[in-house]
Amino acid sequence: MTSYAIPSAHTTDTKITFIPVFTSERLVSLDDDFSSDDEEQSIFQTTKKKADHRFEAQQDSESDALDAEDEPESVSKTESGPKPKLDETSAMVEEQHSRANKLKRLTPEQLAKEQKKIKRTGVCYLSSIPPYMKPVKLRSVLSKFGKLDRIFLKPEDPTSYHRRVKYGGNKKKRFTEGWVEFTKKTDAKLCAETMNGNILGGKKSSYYHDDIINIKYLPGFKWFDLTQQISKENEIRQAKLALEISQQAKLDKSFVNNVERSKHYERKRKAQGDDVEEPKFKRDFSQHAIASTRADAKQKFKKEKNSDNLESVLSKVF
Repeated sequence: MTSYAIPSAHTTDTKITFIPVFTSERLVSLDDDFSSDDEEQSIFQTTKKKADHRFEAQQDSESDALDAEDEPESVSKTESGPKPKLDETSAMVEEQHSRANKLKRLTPEQLAKEQKKIKRTGVCYLSSIPPYMKPVKLRSVLSKFGKLDRIFLKPEDPTSYHRRVKYGGNKKKRFTEGWVEFTKKTDAKLCAETMNGNILGGKKSSYYHDDIINIKYLPGFKWFDLTQQISKENEIRQAKLALEISQQAKLDKSFVNNVERSKHYERKRKAQGDDVEEPKFKRDFSQHAIASTRADAKQKFKKEKNSDNLESVLSKVF
């Protein structure tokens, strides 16, 4: 065995390494030192490929598992299929059932508590509201006396609004009357006694400083009574409208039937060849003769001889 001194190819500094070489078995070349690097690189590449194949196999197994999980859902969707379209009545019934399922039923304790809250409330009526005052401003003004629950303001007639805007008036909306609900009766009574017939006050620079508000407390009146009254008025109006529509539909139907009947008789008469119009029936009326005693009347209407009573009266006068 002999040793040779060969400089290393991977270092910047010149180092001498002694590599044993068996001359008896194989030839010695300087490329043997670089072959080890190629082998290391090939080993690294093979290990990397194996790792990549292992990672790809793991990803394939995960995707197969996800596909297996998704398959039952897709099968169930295909089995169920698209829902058939429902008509209006069935759709309304289904919607009511869904709403009923969403709403939670109150327990007896909760129901009693809500009824107590309703009994404590007080409602005030506003017969006149400051012009162009909005519900938000009204709530801020009346909330000084207590907590407010609900507010309803009746808007003005659209015809009057359009007339005012047409002739250059204010474009803001006005409210003619309204109702206000307080959570406590005492607050409602205090508000009605304090604000009724008085100016709103506040800062002098306020737009509503000098406006007067008319408010009255309604004893024994609840918000449910107001909604019930409005619903009754709406029902009456709808009933009247339905009655008018039905009457008009009957008239239209009878008119169409008469027109069709007349057309049928006309076609039948033409088919029979009766083109000559039938003489219409002439009615005779007994009429009294027209007579007049006026001087400017026509001669044919004047009486030929005055009555005896008239002559006797004239003879007595003259």
